[in-house]
Amino acid sequence: MIKIINSFVYQRVFENNLANPTIPAWLGETYTQCYEDIIIVSLLRAHIRRIGRPLNGLSYIEIGANHPVCTNSTYLLERKYGINGILVEANPKLIKDLQIFRGNNLVLHAAVCNKDISEVDFFISPENEISSLNEEFVNSWKDLGVQERVSVPAIRINSLLEITKDIEAIILIIDCEGVDFDILKDIDFNKYRPLIIEIEPSDGFKPGTSTAIIEYLACKEYLVIAETDVNLIFLSVGRS
Repeated sequence: MIKIINSFVYQRVFENNLANPTIPAWLGETYTQCYEDIIIVSLLRAHIRRIGRPLNGLSYIEIGANHPVCTNSTYLLERKYGINGILVEANPKLIKDLQIFRGNNLVLHAAVCNKDISEVDFFISPENEISSLNEEFVNSWKDLGVQERVSVPAIRINSLLEITKDIEAIILIIDCEGVDFDILKDIDFNKYRPLIIEIEPSDGFKPGTSTAIIEYLACKEYLVIAETDVNLIFLSVGRS
C-alpha cells in the first residue's frame, strides 16, 4: 500500500521549529470530498462490535456514482473490504468507466426520481458533479449552466432497495444535486431499512434543507451521526 506523509503535520512542525515526531504521521486512504468513506467504515466497525458478530451481508447503493474513484463514497468499501453493490449514474458519458473500473458492481444507467415514468430529462453540466434532474440547480452555478439535455431511463428508489432486500446491512448514498430530499422521501421505510444513509442536502441551493432532512429522518428513527462540509450521514437506530 502506498503511504503518503501527512503534510499538514509536517508543515506545522516546520513553521513552528518543532522537533519531528518519532513516529511518522501518514494520511489515511480516502476517496471522498470530506472523508465520508472513512466515517462510514468507522460506523460499520462500531456496529459490528455492538451486535457482537460479523454482518451476514453488506452492500451499498450509490445514487449519483459519477466518477469511479474521485469523490466516490463506496470505492474504499470495495477496495479495502471487497464489498460490492449497485452504482446508479444518469450521465451516459460516465457509464463506460464505471463498468470497466467498478465491474464487480451492478452499474445502472438511470436517473432516480420519485415518479412512475420510463424516461426523464437529465441536465448535464460542464462539470459532471453538478449535473442534475433539476435544470435550475445546474444553472445556479456561476459561469457553468446546462451544457446538454439528454433523456435517460428513470427508476424509483424502492426498486433499487427491493434488489437488496435480503441483504442484512445496506449503505445508501444519495448524491443527486438538488433533488436528494425528494428521492429520500420516496423511500418506503416500513419495508426498507438502510443501516447508513449519506445524503447531500445542497443548502446553498435550498436553504434549510439539512434541518428538514434531519427532522424527517428522525421521525423514521434515524440519527444524524456526522455532518461534513458536503454531506449528512445517518445511522438507523430503530428496528433492524
